[in-house]
Amino acid sequence: MLLLLTAAPVSGQMQVRVEPVRLAPIVDRLPLSGSVISPRHANVAPQESGLVRRMAVDVGDIVAEGDVLLELDDELLRLELLRLQAAHAEARLLYEDARRLADEGRRLVGERNISRSEYESRLANEGAAEQRKQQLSAEVEMQQTRVRRATLRAPFAGVIGLKMTEEGQWLAAGSPAFNLAQLDPLRLQARVPERFYREVRPGTPVSVMFDALPGETVRVAVDSVVAVSDLETRSFTARADIPNSEGRLAPGMSARLEFQVGGESSAPVLQVPADALVRRYDGSIVVWAVREGSAIPLVVTAGRRSGHYVEVNIVNAGERLRDDDVVVTLGNESLREGLSVIAVRD
Repeated sequence: MLLLLTAAPVSGQMQVRVEPVRLAPIVDRLPLSGSVISPRHANVAPQESGLVRRMAVDVGDIVAEGDVLLELDDELLRLELLRLQAAHAEARLLYEDARRLADEGRRLVGERNISRSEYESRLANEGAAEQRKQQLSAEVEMQQTRVRRATLRAPFAGVIGLKMTEEGQWLAAGSPAFNLAQLDPLRLQARVPERFYREVRPGTPVSVMFDALPGETVRVAVDSVVAVSDLETRSFTARADIPNSEGRLAPGMSARLEFQVGGESSAPVLQVPADALVRRYDGSIVVWAVREGSAIPLVVTAGRRSGHYVEVNIVNAGERLRDDDVVVTLGNESLREGLSVIAVRD
């Protein structure tokens, strides 16, 4: 209910509305422009050289981790694999025969039915056959890896942003074939003035608005702060990841960010309602405190704003505004020092 007050004296006193001073941290809103970027992007390249036999994706395609991107002609690689597998099978048979002869030699040498030289020759043949079998086993495994690498797969989920090869083109190992960018989550990035370095930190709340999502505000928190300041702009970078499972956002979009700085972790400061500030003709600002029924003028400077409260600092030495004071918010334009008042609260 609206309280109507009059400046007419009542028994020699003036009736004024008052509100309490508060001692609390200031919550500031820091508006900045930012951009949407992909936190993870890569030029994807094959690890083998070869002729591109099949392109499985195109620019703009969404892929999952492990999806096939392209296939190289692997005919020669597979033929070499078959040759090595056959050689390995032969080496395995030769090893089994050499082991049989060595086992027989161990039995015969104990019965003195075989010369020492023959016995040691059989052991040497067994060892050589085993080494050859192991060598070919490793070569088969290596060739199987080369065959697998002839198929290029997505290292992570994302969107194909750029295609750098075509079917029928020779692609050298390590030559980029696609640019792949992650889409979920995306990352917001903004340049923050260096004076806010201590206030913008991991966990700082951020409200974000996008032209692509009119009328919608997304709330996130700062994930990381890049402590290296830009010498030209005197700013540092703040980053926040934003979920994008529905694909409504894309890298490169602009964003309007509002950082909530200050808050409970900041030092408390004296604040008064904005209506308590009276500007004088000389530009100074006065706040009228009511103590023991009298109006006391205090010259202040105004600082940051938090809602309808304003941070204030006392100008004159010896004067003091206490956190248990009440200040006049209605009728303060007509006050004079020492005037007896009746303080009324809503």
